[in-house]
Amino acid sequence: MSRSSLAALLLGRPLANEEHAGRKVGLGTGVPTVGLGAFGSPAYGPEAALLVLAPLGAAGLSAFAAVQGVVVVVLLLLWLTFRRAIVAFPGNGGAYTIARDTLGDAGGLLAVVVLVLDYVLNVAVGISAGVAALVSAVPTLAPHRLALCLVVLAGLTLINLRGVLDAGRVFALPVYVFLASFAIVLVAGLVVVLSGNAEPLPSPAPSDPPGETSFWLAVLLAYAVACTGMTGVEAVSNSVDTFRDPAVRTARRALAAVVVVLAVFLAALAVLVPAFGVVAMPQTDAQYRSVLSGLAAAIAGQGALYYVCIGALLGVLVLSAHTSFVGLPGFFRLVAADGWLPRPFAVLGRRLVLTVGVLFLSGCAGALLGLFEGVTDRLVPLFAVAALSVFLLVQLGMTVHGLRVRRRVTSARAAARRATLLNIGVDVVGGLATGLALAVTMVAWFVQGVWILLVVAPALMGLLVAVRRYYATVDRELRDPGPLDLSDLSPPIVLVATEDRSRLTDKALAFALSVSPDVWAVHLAALEGPGSEEKERALREAWESDVEAPARAAGHRPPRLVTVGAPFRHVYAPLLDLVDRLSAQHPGRTIAVLTPEFVKQRWWQYPLHTLRARRMRSGLLAYGGARVVVMSVPWYLDDPDPERAARTTATLPSIAPVD
Repeated sequence: MSRSSLAALLLGRPLANEEHAGRKVGLGTGVPTVGLGAFGSPAYGPEAALLVLAPLGAAGLSAFAAVQGVVVVVLLLLWLTFRRAIVAFPGNGGAYTIARDTLGDAGGLLAVVVLVLDYVLNVAVGISAGVAALVSAVPTLAPHRLALCLVVLAGLTLINLRGVLDAGRVFALPVYVFLASFAIVLVAGLVVVLSGNAEPLPSPAPSDPPGETSFWLAVLLAYAVACTGMTGVEAVSNSVDTFRDPAVRTARRALAAVVVVLAVFLAALAVLVPAFGVVAMPQTDAQYRSVLSGLAAAIAGQGALYYVCIGALLGVLVLSAHTSFVGLPGFFRLVAADGWLPRPFAVLGRRLVLTVGVLFLSGCAGALLGLFEGVTDRLVPLFAVAALSVFLLVQLGMTVHGLRVRRRVTSARAAARRATLLNIGVDVVGGLATGLALAVTMVAWFVQGVWILLVVAPALMGLLVAVRRYYATVDRELRDPGPLDLSDLSPPIVLVATEDRSRLTDKALAFALSVSPDVWAVHLAALEGPGSEEKERALREAWESDVEAPARAAGHRPPRLVTVGAPFRHVYAPLLDLVDRLSAQHPGRTIAVLTPEFVKQRWWQYPLHTLRARRMRSGLLAYGGARVVVMSVPWYLDDPDPERAARTTATLPSIAPVD
């Protein structure tokens, strides 16, 4: 199977630029596409809060309800902020665009870093939580936790390399099954609670009688990590371009759907978890069982509905990482356009996918999973810092935006001024709640790993600044070339690199003579080691009759043959020495180097041939400088088929938008 056939099998056929609009999603596919991260977050945010409150015993369950209630209120405040942000900043940048335009370049740069960390950690946390759910159902898989995480990550990467539309179609079914099955369980649980028939599990005794200070400290810590239960809502504002037109209206509807579902889910957990006495335990515990698994079992028993819920939960948790694969590559494209990231991040691949961004995200998430051994509990505090930082930047940026809008509204429009003031109040209150959670998380879990982010974030910011300075330098060098300079059009000195004479060498020599009368055939001696003297002697003996005589007969100056030693079998260093000598003898002359190259047309031909021509070309380009021009002269064993390339790009069918 050829490489192109394998790529078509795994990734699908290449897509034309004209198909880009058809690859966007509507509301029906868009909600599961951008909402996966949010829908999966109730599986680890509330569980992390319960784990912090576990030492308080029954008092911890009561505090959990209050903590979840506060998180729901903060979630609704975030919704009000983000729904205005989508209208005010409809690009794919989300927090980056808002921070850049309201807080300046420094704010935008900080937003880039925290968004990258947020997206990468979302992948790591989502996959690890999904595998944890699987391990809780099948404990024998516990030793293979990390391997399972990496296998899932590889599968998600492959699916997302096929494109957002394909991924949305694949992921829509498990999302809707998850929502429907847990809706049944939660409604049934609420009916039982309201009827007074709930039978709570035995309440655990507190490990130590909590004092007032330790109680409120535990509540603060629980609130901080519980805020990860509302992560994912920012993905909509970062992925507006994913939706088909009218993109802003569709994105706001998708945001509303995601927030409403998430708020109802979190509010139901606030009621049901204490009512049924469900507790959390560390994932490393041999008897580990997730909170949602315990709640489903307590309400529905361990019948068919339970297994449908757990299967759907596993699917959604594993697939929640897809939110990052949707949002981050598009965000990278915007940042690359501003010069902060390498430009390959802005290049669309064969499936109209930003391939470099997808692969970068996959690689970083894999490294995090390996570093923390795929354990969600160890990743949640880092995720909380990144996610809360994103929320806080958006709220600060929208506060500044609101103040600017208020200054533009005249005093005659009192209603508009009051509405703007209300919006500012929402952003400020939400920012205070988010900032509190962020500060608590950073202080409480600093030693447990949060310090890593405080090292990585400045390093990333420095790297981004270096990238932008590099592009500024390049643009400054290439800017304003002026009129085309044609003052020196003398033909170049052409060097034809050759190991021995062949039809490929003759083709290169003929082309060189058509370009310049000053052609040098450079024989690189001893490339294969000692014992090549006979080859050099045979080449010299035949050169007069086979090369020089035909050249004279055709009216050309014969190419001269020079031998350059390569005692260390180096393919380009001897050529560079010759270029130095010729440059000194002929200052101002361009020196062109022709490298004859056998073109490998099958994968199995690569190990059967040396790659000297490629290494020579790379070395000359790296060290030759502006005086050297490098050209390749190809030779094909079989005639190439240019129509094959055309068939993959021409006359491709369009794709209708999908709901």
